[in-house]
Amino acid sequence: MESYKERHVTWLENFYDLVVAIIVFQLSRDLDQDVSIYGFLSFVVLFIPVIWSWTGVTFYSTRFETDDLTHRLLMLLQIAAAAFMAVSVPDGLGKNSIWFALSYAIMRTILVIEYLRTRRYVPAARQLTTTYSIGFSIAAGIWFVSVFVPSPLRFILWMIGLAVDIGTPLLFARQLSVQFAPHVHHLPERFGSFTIIVLGISILGVVNGIAAHNWTAPSIISAGLGLGIAFSLWWIYFDTVDGSEIRALRENRRIGIYVTWLFIHFPLLIGFTAFGVSVEHTVLSNQSLVLPSSEKWLLCASTFLCLLALGVIQMTSAMTTSPVSLSSSSANSRKAIKYVAAVYSIVAAIAVLVLGAILKDGIALLPVSLIGIMAIVCAGQVILDLRRHPHHRFSKF
Repeated sequence: MESYKERHVTWLENFYDLVVAIIVFQLSRDLDQDVSIYGFLSFVVLFIPVIWSWTGVTFYSTRFETDDLTHRLLMLLQIAAAAFMAVSVPDGLGKNSIWFALSYAIMRTILVIEYLRTRRYVPAARQLTTTYSIGFSIAAGIWFVSVFVPSPLRFILWMIGLAVDIGTPLLFARQLSVQFAPHVHHLPERFGSFTIIVLGISILGVVNGIAAHNWTAPSIISAGLGLGIAFSLWWIYFDTVDGSEIRALRENRRIGIYVTWLFIHFPLLIGFTAFGVSVEHTVLSNQSLVLPSSEKWLLCASTFLCLLALGVIQMTSAMTTSPVSLSSSSANSRKAIKYVAAVYSIVAAIAVLVLGAILKDGIALLPVSLIGIMAIVCAGQVILDLRRHPHHRFSKF
């Protein structure tokens, strides 16, 4: 089948992803300046339209593979708009909110132009492209209008526009999404490459923040544990992504599992980014004193988001494993381990959140002890994964 043909992320897509990653980096720097609940919520409010604009471009690319001159020029405009958005992120809910809204509206308008082109040249997809063009045009128009109204009405229009944007494929093109399902190989690779870039950004934030730090033994250990957690999160995610959710959509019309897999990446990417900021603050803190409440919560909340999202991804992967692959007892055992790993991640995520609540009530843990607990929790997930993939334990030289 055409959908199972080998296909990889293009250089142009990588270029676009890197520019969007600059926006994520800017968002992480904003969060670094204000790790309060308000600062975190502001970070999330700006992060969601950023990741949704990236998702829109990604889904167009995975459905309609093209590389002509017009497409390249439109992608160049998308890159320019993304760079403009990166500039507007600082104080994106304040004086720069107009420019943030304008950049988002421009990015969606360019995507509409792409779909209108496809409508003309791909008759079989005309119903899908027409629906998307109308829905995304309405959403872009609402964002354009928000430029001319004051706050807080501007942000209300943002929410309405984003609801139309997300609701268009979910509500008005649900069955068409099955007919024109994403590419089985290309989409997971695209999500994987962007995810690893975001994870790298979180480490970059740590490196930049501690470069001039006066090192002590506890701070060195805290930094090492933070990197260990990042490695564990990488391990868990990339040993789970296999495209099975997209196969389930194409072959069995399991829309719910596919949509869950797609949207759980939102909290995952938010968690990865916030985790980098929290580790930076943990390492830079006074290692002989407990962390301030806001910094403890950021570390616990970001780790909670990461583990919860990874647990859901593991669950969707286990639920969509092809029956053909379960012909042996060992295959059944691996499937059972997938479920166990998913439950472990979700339970561990809840435990981390509970730990954050307990610490708030006065139980004191030094920074190195707190991040050490997080590292042990994540390492436990890696150990479970080694049971599922025993070949990781042995040399293949």
